Amino acid sequence: MIKLVAAARRRPGMTHAEYAEYVENVHGAIARADKLTVRKYVQNHVLDGAYGALGDVGYQVTLPRDSVTELYFDDLESMAQTFADPYTREVVGPDGANFSDQPAAVSMLVEESAAETPRSATGTVKILHFLKAADGLAPETFQQDLRQAYEELLADPAGPAQYLRGHAWHTPLPGDGMAAYFGGTSEQPAYDAYFALWCDEAEALTGFRAWQEALAGQAEKHGAHLQPSLSFFLLTREVVIFDDLADDGTSA
Repeated sequence: MIKLVAAARRRPGMTHAEYAEYVENVHGAIARADKLTVRKYVQNHVLDGAYGALGDVGYQVTLPRDSVTELYFDDLESMAQTFADPYTREVVGPDGANFSDQPAAVSMLVEESAAETPRSATGTVKILHFLKAADGLAPETFQQDLRQAYEELLADPAGPAQYLRGHAWHTPLPGDGMAAYFGGTSEQPAYDAYFALWCDEAEALTGFRAWQEALAGQAEKHGAHLQPSLSFFLLTREVVIFDDLADDGTSA
């Protein structure tokens, strides 16, 4: 199972509320009308977020986001079928101009693993973390060392893992994540790691800040140096547009 992830922001002149209403009810309905080979479609509507690092102007290219789309496919071949289909090229894709600031889009292709998601999203906030490796680090080495730090934090129930109600690690796959389709430009950073955490709403930010600090420290020990100026995280509300994986008992 692979997942196409796209972080978007609203087009100029549109409020966040207008964007959320459109992308869920209009664009979502267009996607449901012909699912093609998409097995699951999730929109993560941004409630809050933080971008970059204080004292480093590099964060200025890390633009605020309004939602993150997650599209699940069985494999690369089935994903290619969807994006080659006339319905995608003539209906779904062109609708993006009605809500998205397309040059600002960031996308990546990932494989989800070690997913432990809450059975119900009620009372939980989904936190999406996009990480950029420090200059000079090979992405594969960074991902391997960061994953080790991530697993070490999960293994300590007395640490920040105590705040988690679910988590999902994602391994980036080669390619630009269909950047051209979403309209993203080369000026947008390419991200080296992406994962999701679920926390209770009342302690989501506190819990994530504890996790973020611990992860950065643990990652440093393994040589997985982060580039904070280009990394960001989002607190989101998960909206499932459709989920055919649940219908056949397949785990996402």
